[in-house]
Amino acid sequence: MPMSKRCIPYTPRTRELADTVFALISTAGVHLREQEPYNIEGDNSWRLIPGESDSSQLMITHNHYDHHDADLDINCVFPLDRLRELASEGVIGGVSDKHLGFMGFTQNFRELYEKTAPEMAKIILRSKADGVILTAGCPLCHRVVCSIAREVEMVGIPTVLITVAPEQSRQAGPPRAIAPRHFKLGHSLGGPHQVDLQRQVLLDALKRWEAREEPGQLWEIAYPEYDSSDWQPINLSEG
Repeated sequence: MPMSKRCIPYTPRTRELADTVFALISTAGVHLREQEPYNIEGDNSWRLIPGESDSSQLMITHNHYDHHDADLDINCVFPLDRLRELASEGVIGGVSDKHLGFMGFTQNFRELYEKTAPEMAKIILRSKADGVILTAGCPLCHRVVCSIAREVEMVGIPTVLITVAPEQSRQAGPPRAIAPRHFKLGHSLGGPHQVDLQRQVLLDALKRWEAREEPGQLWEIAYPEYDSSDWQPINLSEG
């Protein structure tokens, strides 16, 4: 049976940022172009993304949120380039040899809780990762991703979620999270090619990961440089 949301699994971090290797997990539908796309009607399969993958090799299969901007710049939801930059600067210890993609639109929650999320956590446990950063796509993804984060914490690896649907995430009890205020779905770290903003959001997530606070605390952070009115939504029913 899944653990009660009132009891949030939590692994205290024992390493400093400069000594920590981070992996990315996203329920935003990210996968390699050569991999099988997700079933948009509902899918509990994940995609292993090797650490050496180039961001240009990544794409998104997900019909339940607008990922047009993330198609232009995958770092909007999967900040692989930003993470590598921080590693090259010595801010973090490195980038993991394994990352995981998932489409968080599922109709089989029992399988998610009892099989999929625990198996994903075991993959991360067998990787070089000492910490995990998570992002999500649609509103449901922002709940599903918390189940994965909780399982990763239960195998002894501290996590942090970047959520742009904080109410949905709160309901699922993420161990650690930040919520960039007023960011739209598909803009977990900001808009396409907003390198400085993406970097700042990632740094703030790492601060939350580093902070020694009680589990379940979510930091809401305003970013004046982000104006959601600048980004026009795409009508998914067209075309």
